Amino acid sequence: MDKVIVTGVAGFLGSFLAERLIKDNNFVIGIDNLFRGKRENINHLFKYNNFEFQIVDVSKEVNKLCKLFENVDFIFHYAAINGTQHFYERPLEVLETNVEGTINMLKAASKNSIEKFVFASSSEVYGDPLYFPTDEKHPILLPKVDNPRHSYAASKAIGEFYVKWYAEVFSFNYLVMRIFNVYGPRMDTSKYGQVIPEFIRKILVEPEFEIIGSGTQTRSFCYIEDNIEMTLKAFDSIKNEILNIGNNYEVKILDLAQIMHEILGKKFKYKLLSPREGDPLRRVPNIEKFLSMTGCRPKISLKEGLERTIDWYRRAWGLT
Repeated sequence: MDKVIVTGVAGFLGSFLAERLIKDNNFVIGIDNLFRGKRENINHLFKYNNFEFQIVDVSKEVNKLCKLFENVDFIFHYAAINGTQHFYERPLEVLETNVEGTINMLKAASKNSIEKFVFASSSEVYGDPLYFPTDEKHPILLPKVDNPRHSYAASKAIGEFYVKWYAEVFSFNYLVMRIFNVYGPRMDTSKYGQVIPEFIRKILVEPEFEIIGSGTQTRSFCYIEDNIEMTLKAFDSIKNEILNIGNNYEVKILDLAQIMHEILGKKFKYKLLSPREGDPLRRVPNIEKFLSMTGCRPKISLKEGLERTIDWYRRAWGLT
């Protein structure tokens, strides 16, 4: 049985990843400081004997990390301050927390004989891309130092550099995943979350449906089940690479909103708000590198994934 660390375990991605690793017969030590993560996201994991939870702030408690890393085989580092609104409201905290957290994780890893360090980076490092679909050869773009949005992208870009060179110097394998928009159950539906859960809240709860920007901006959304499958396929077969992880089906935000209204049987009436500064107009991954190395591709369509996600929230909120 392999011993695995998952940081950000009480968050959206981390909780699903930990559950799958546990079911695959790994011993999982989940780490979270519960800033964004929620204990209810992992309550169902405590029934497993091969799960342990530790409240740790990875950006501050490096000595505690060093002790936890003893005899650990693999690390999945997902902990970060995420959520677009956070980037605008607290850019310095986002930058410092994410970078220092990654450095501390790598310091702890370097003091122990780990086999592989998996780092959750982001499509945000591509900035406003120069071409589409965007592959891993695309340069990292952080166009405006005075735009707080890029605090997150900068933290992930710096993190990638640290991961690559700690692995090189201390002789362990790494995998950097540039993750494109993932969605599904257990996401934050507040203004600090992502667009799909925010839309669910607005459609089901709020009197007026608002869209930030023109609605013509596009994104590519990957259902959580596909994301976890792709992550583990990459983990099992690939080392020392940077990979895009996502679904390459592109959709306009306005069309996304309309599909969600149709699923919920609601009339599509909306109000457009001013766009956020620096919000890219398009984002779609080229996943050919991943496909060529794994043979695995996303399976769940956007409509099916939205139906599953919406059904989960309706049941969670007692609206069925």
